[in-house]
Amino acid sequence: MTNTTKRIQRNKTTVTPGRNILLALTWYYPKIHHGVARFARDHGWHITADFEDLVPSHWNGDGVLTLLGGGPDLWKRLRHCKVPIVDFAESRPNIALPRVTTDNVAIGKMAAGHFLDRGYHHFAYVQRRGLGVSSRRREAFQSSVESAGHRCEILNWHQERGKRNDTLDQRHRWLIRRLTSLPKPLAVFTSRDVEAVEVIEACLAAQIEIPGEVAVLGVDNTEIICECLRVPLSSIENNWEQVGYEGAALLERLLRGESVPREPIYVPPSFVVERRSTDSHAVDHPKVVDAIRYLHENAAKPISMNQLFKAVGMSRSGLEKAFREHYIRAPAEELRHYRLTLAKKMLLETDKKVNVIAQLTGFQTPHNLCRIFKQHVGTTPKQFRMTSGR
Repeated sequence: MTNTTKRIQRNKTTVTPGRNILLALTWYYPKIHHGVARFARDHGWHITADFEDLVPSHWNGDGVLTLLGGGPDLWKRLRHCKVPIVDFAESRPNIALPRVTTDNVAIGKMAAGHFLDRGYHHFAYVQRRGLGVSSRRREAFQSSVESAGHRCEILNWHQERGKRNDTLDQRHRWLIRRLTSLPKPLAVFTSRDVEAVEVIEACLAAQIEIPGEVAVLGVDNTEIICECLRVPLSSIENNWEQVGYEGAALLERLLRGESVPREPIYVPPSFVVERRSTDSHAVDHPKVVDAIRYLHENAAKPISMNQLFKAVGMSRSGLEKAFREHYIRAPAEELRHYRLTLAKKMLLETDKKVNVIAQLTGFQTPHNLCRIFKQHVGTTPKQFRMTSGR
């Protein structure tokens, strides 16, 4: 036997075929698919994903990744698969499956924080149906708002529709009536981007200014929805791609014989992608508004408070008093808060190095950025980036 033949035979014995995995999603989320595909490429998986026939009759593989949703049909077919299954949703808690999904409580809290940081006192949550995902986001949002001393109005079409048909036209009329009656400026959080679009369209029809009178925030950050509106929609990036990746990682562990986790694995949201629909602050003092705008527009520069007072035409004592009475932070605190917000977004959305981010966000040096980041966030910029999925 030649050396070449021996080498070929030796190589054949060490090569193991990749796993054959079925991806069956009741609702197709491209970001979930991207996350699963990223894991599959790293681990030599073969993915079967037929979106016309979710469970092909000829499929005979190693494991299933699914998003069951509310309907029973998919589970009727999957339940006969004698392989490990991981669900990406909590819609069917009565079915005992290991789950990796979005942290809907964290999503609700993030939405509340986004609006509270802008000084809002009037809040509303809009949902079309009373599904578990919507309810958990609503409860977390409402709880956070009420903990800050405010009231949250719940606009639940499923509960309020009565005998009206569930049509876009009926919901449009209902939203116009309900939104017109609520106090302004109003911060509106919706269960998904699609509900946020209906809120924006109702406001436009009722000549309610966005974001001056009503600020609107959705969930999913579906760019083809959010960026194609008369008022582009701010939305929470809920990290579906990481959900897909972590779900695939869990399935791999199960296929290796590890035990099923007792509780779902929750993946936290990434950040709020800010667009025009929340580009405002609930402040009724024009000089404070001017000052906030000046600080945000010049945050990347080494500006001083004296420059701010001169730019808005008020004395230090006068402007600081106006901030105490009409806003939630002092001018210097607002500048630091906004710079930290910019730094967090760059850490999560880009691969820029810490020294570059420090320059672009007004901290000037990596030392200053790390010191203030550690003091106010509780971790270093690098640790923040690593624990947030990048």
